Amino acid sequence: MKNIIKYIITALDNRFRPHDRFFNQDDLVPLPTTLWAFIWHFMRPMKWTIIGFGLMQGLAAVLISVLFWYVGELVKEAHYTSAMLWLGGAILFGRFFISVISEGFIHFVYNPYYANMIRYQLYRHTAQQSLTFFQNDFAGRLANKIQQTGRSIRDIIRSLVGSLWFAISMNVANLYFLTNTNLVLALPLAVWIVSYVLTLAYFTPKLRHYSHVSSNDFSVFLGQLVDSLTNALPVKYFARTQYEDGRVRSLLQQHSHSYRKATGTIWAMNFIITTLNTGLLVTTALIGYDMVQEQGQLGLAAMAMALPMMVQVTFQSGWIMYEVSGVFENLGVVQEGVDALTKRPNVTDTADAKTLDLGHLPPAIAYDNVTFHYDPQADTTLPPVLKNFYLSIPAGQKLGLVGRSGAGKSTVSSLVMRTHNLTSGQILINGNDIRDVAQESLRSQITVVTQDSYLFHRSILENIQYGRLDTTLDEVIAAAKKAHAHDFILKLEDNSGRKGYQAHIGERGVKLSGGQKQRIAIARAILKDSPILILDEATSALDSESEQAIQNALADIMQHKTVIAVAHRLSTLRQMDRIIVLEGGRIIEDGTHNALVRRKDGHYAKLWHMQSGGFLNDEVD
Repeated sequence: MKNIIKYIITALDNRFRPHDRFFNQDDLVPLPTTLWAFIWHFMRPMKWTIIGFGLMQGLAAVLISVLFWYVGELVKEAHYTSAMLWLGGAILFGRFFISVISEGFIHFVYNPYYANMIRYQLYRHTAQQSLTFFQNDFAGRLANKIQQTGRSIRDIIRSLVGSLWFAISMNVANLYFLTNTNLVLALPLAVWIVSYVLTLAYFTPKLRHYSHVSSNDFSVFLGQLVDSLTNALPVKYFARTQYEDGRVRSLLQQHSHSYRKATGTIWAMNFIITTLNTGLLVTTALIGYDMVQEQGQLGLAAMAMALPMMVQVTFQSGWIMYEVSGVFENLGVVQEGVDALTKRPNVTDTADAKTLDLGHLPPAIAYDNVTFHYDPQADTTLPPVLKNFYLSIPAGQKLGLVGRSGAGKSTVSSLVMRTHNLTSGQILINGNDIRDVAQESLRSQITVVTQDSYLFHRSILENIQYGRLDTTLDEVIAAAKKAHAHDFILKLEDNSGRKGYQAHIGERGVKLSGGQKQRIAIARAILKDSPILILDEATSALDSESEQAIQNALADIMQHKTVIAVAHRLSTLRQMDRIIVLEGGRIIEDGTHNALVRRKDGHYAKLWHMQSGGFLNDEVD
């Protein structure tokens, strides 16, 4: 028996196992924004397989009714014949064969692959979103939506095809056999079906609503939970454990309240359906009793068919109610996924976007009459961050940006990466409008080191290799040495015993100090070695001694690059070829460090002399 089962498993697995087509790399099309169109989008790749499964489920359901009819025929004949034996064997074998194939499809294809196929495609769509999308939502909430939506679509289709269609097919067959036997005998089932459908029609929309609210409440809770746990350090340092506890408790109470409404609706629906089931059995038994009294053996044969049918119907009514409730509950979850995940990206490539390839030559960058709002629809009365902004950066120039917070420094540097669309104007790299080039190719030509070091919960090696994936360990070590990170990396060990470059560093590099994280980020930037280098407060997390070492490393990698460096610590900009001072999104001074420092009553000179320890005082007018 063991070998037979193993053979069947192997055969089913080889026959049904999907391949890369389930995780295709085709060009992404926008996700539909309406519920059923959204579900159909993910059904389409498997539509013929699902249709085949539905046909088999329908046939399996009909065979159950045929079995009850067969029992009735045996009672009517009152003895077995060889033909009846063969018919019974054929029915049982057909039921067995269909059951094996259907279950094989569910367990070898549908459950293991289908939800993950959906999750993968949802991830791909989400990953294409603009930076603003991620800044406006919890990462934990988005991850939960991707996970839940994939599972819910899978369960909806399985319930519709494997349960509802099954029940419809069986009851149509039941009505057919009952009507052929005695029209009156079919009436209780007909009334039950109508009452059952009306009950579901009344309760399931309510359940869908409550489930949608409950799912949303749970997603908000999960996002808050991830946010609180991710920020464990400030929670501890600010003694806000009780405060976070209160927020989590409040959200859990809110979820419990909305979830109780959903479960209360299920109870009420179950109460009514249980009452209908009892009525179905009683009325069928009474009608059958009269038939036995009037028709004798024929009436008994009808009862032998009808009563087991009705018992099967009542048994399955709870299952169908559960499946229908699950469908509407999952529809609420999917609707929330539609709301969260189908937003159109703000920044997209044009249909004929070209590849930007600068080779290893530093390019010229030009801001041509650029005007920019972060959210022009939100409040048009607010002034733009940049207005009619012009800036020309010759190829290979090292440009420093200075200004108080909100002056537009980081905006100027980030717009080169096309993180947002311009309100008007254009940014040119070697004469190429960045809107006309593919975003991936544009960003592959730019290396960015920001004030916040974004590290993955992976090994040190993987984090540094993120700059260039095809590098060897020796190249990674060389980059780490240039970033003055090699020595402390060798001393690292994680809680799984991995050491050095194999050590994992925790979520967002939580196991490292700020300076250590920054050095890892700089090592990654050294490895990428792109012709454009953007430094946005790249040394702000370093102490003075480390800063000097890193400045020497940065001076090395800035050679033969076009550089845009943003800094509050003005001492870090002394090696720049040119410094511009921004105020309110405008350039108010432009020159070298030495020239600007000597300018009487100059803004840069004033800031330089008022600095303490090399930092810009934001409160200075």
